[in-house]
Amino acid sequence: MQSLSRRRFTLGLAAASLAATSGFALSLRPGTRAVIVGGGPAGAEAALALRAAHPAASVLLVERDPTRLAREEGGASAPFLRPRAAAGLAALKAAGVELVLDDVTGIDWSGGRLALFSGRNLDFDRLLLAPGTAARDEAIPGLDAAARHAWPAAWGSEREARRLMARLQALPERGHVVLRLPAGEAAHPAAAVARALALASHVASRPGARLTVLDGTPDHRLARAFAAAVPAWPRDRFEWVTADRGGLVRAVDARRGLLETDAGAIRADVVNFVPRLEAGAIARAAGLADDSGWCPCDDSGRSHLRADATVLGDARKEALRTVAGAVHSARLATGALA
Repeated sequence: MQSLSRRRFTLGLAAASLAATSGFALSLRPGTRAVIVGGGPAGAEAALALRAAHPAASVLLVERDPTRLAREEGGASAPFLRPRAAAGLAALKAAGVELVLDDVTGIDWSGGRLALFSGRNLDFDRLLLAPGTAARDEAIPGLDAAARHAWPAAWGSEREARRLMARLQALPERGHVVLRLPAGEAAHPAAAVARALALASHVASRPGARLTVLDGTPDHRLARAFAAAVPAWPRDRFEWVTADRGGLVRAVDARRGLLETDAGAIRADVVNFVPRLEAGAIARAAGLADDSGWCPCDDSGRSHLRADATVLGDARKEALRTVAGAVHSARLATGALA
């Protein structure tokens, strides 16, 4: 990956400065090709904003998952699906946004070219990345591919969401469900609480069933938010164990349904094992993530590691990691770069 030319770099800084100080945004010239990578809430919002502001420019959205922009509801598994963009495939097409179903494997910044998984190349004049999040290896003994299949995260995968739902529907009376939340700062705090509540509703429908949340963080804010939102269910059937109380998972045996924690061994019938997250693969491959796994950026999404890169949505280091936060990041970035 090569560095941006001095001329293009200077123009980019000028555009950002004008937008920040005077509210004026440098217009995309007719025929300019703006490419957004990632079709989640941030990427879709950015594509629509750029297209509305610059109808004479070409706006392309690259998304690897053809179901991501579908508007179909997830049925019973809906609580375990990733957030979708407010604008679906039809709305993007109606706005004149071009769609490319492919995955980005590399970025040539100075040449203005993306390498795609299909082997094709895609040229760009302006590039915005909304790479989302990906699982980070935690080196937990026993957490292999078989364990991840048996204990689906259902955190961005529709297939895993359906598998988790099937396991919950087969939960026996007096069964035990475990939600594991990773160590480190919660990547999606609102989503973590929503996930716990969704699992709790299934547990409440099974006589004698229990839910245990193993929270790898020492912060009690998620536990308090969960407790405040739980309806008048028997509280002895729901337990939230933070890291300071033994909630860290040290090893697993999915075949036997065992999790070894600092508080001892726990046996479960259904496990929703949410991995530790970091910025999506293309952000890391492009050198936009630091040692934390996230992308340090300013408020407009401009990368602190590459001045010519703009990152939207959850991959940013200081992101709120909510749908509203993702959409807000897209509006800030398109205002600065438009």
